[in-house]
Amino acid sequence: MKKRLIGAFIVLSVLITSLILGDNVFAIVISIIALLGLKELIDIKYKNRNIIFIKILTYILLGLFMFNNLVLKFDNKIVICASLILLILPIIFYDDKDKYNINDSLYLFGIIFFLGYAFLNIIEIRNISIVKCIYIFVIAFITDTYAYISGMLIGKHRFTDISPKKTIEGCLIGGIMGSFIGSMFYYSLVSDLSLIKTIVMSLVLVFLSETGDLAFSSIKRYFGKKDYSNIIPGHGGILDRFDSVVFVSLGMLIMLGIL
Repeated sequence: MKKRLIGAFIVLSVLITSLILGDNVFAIVISIIALLGLKELIDIKYKNRNIIFIKILTYILLGLFMFNNLVLKFDNKIVICASLILLILPIIFYDDKDKYNINDSLYLFGIIFFLGYAFLNIIEIRNISIVKCIYIFVIAFITDTYAYISGMLIGKHRFTDISPKKTIEGCLIGGIMGSFIGSMFYYSLVSDLSLIKTIVMSLVLVFLSETGDLAFSSIKRYFGKKDYSNIIPGHGGILDRFDSVVFVSLGMLIMLGIL
């Protein structure tokens, strides 16, 4: 528990400091987080494969995707198409399907697009409204924190084999507290939606928060890993902490477009 508290303090300190220091600093911090998340998804599948060029290319493409809106200002379609082409072409030169094949190229393209779009969306929301950006983290972190604590204290019924420590009690209490605190936060500080719409949005985002947690846990289980890495004390890797944030970010974009 002590390590987990230290890890949470480090993550919150970095996020709060970067939010205060402004758009560009926050964008750089989130981009670094995205690249670290990419490293974890590469390592979980390719740590023992000698495809250094492909790995470097993947980091460059995600970095280009993240910084494009800040510096280069290309149409994102250009970056996406270039990424797809550059990751598929190398299968011609690797005369070993076990080293690099079409499934590998599409896996890498998928995580570039998925992580890039999710984290870039967080940056763009910060540029529009710092409070809306904080709301994303409030939903994800409050839901996860209450689910963890209540599951540890009163959880008795396992929720799913994907994540054996998750309980039905923890998910319910985490969802209730995430929805309540998230709704009150947004309605009090943003106030651009009615209370009913705010509650609906919070409920949807809480569901996506818990879904994102399970989705990334499923990836770990598929590759036989407990954590993505050990970069954050008591939490594991970047994606062990930001898995739910990724889904909440994408859900926020959808909900604001609908509501």
